[in-house]
Amino acid sequence: MQERATAPAVDMTARDRHMRRRMHDATPSERLAAMRLLIERSWAMLQHNPTGLAHFRRRTVKARAISSSGGPMSHGT
Repeated sequence: MQERATAPAVDMTARDRHMRRRMHDATPSERLAAMRLLIERSWAMLQHNPTGLAHFRRRTVKARAISSSGGPMSHGT
């Protein structure tokens, strides 16, 4: 007998459901403030981890590099 997969919403914990509902009910300015806070905290964590910061910078530069192999002025990753 094949076991049926449960829907993702069923597997969510009460905390996950609460946070999703909270973000769903938030105003656009509240969502932007939450995103700004997340970015600030993430950047602070990177500042304290030299290896992680170096990896982040390499990946960012690579993603923004312009490649000549993909045609005229295409961005390569």
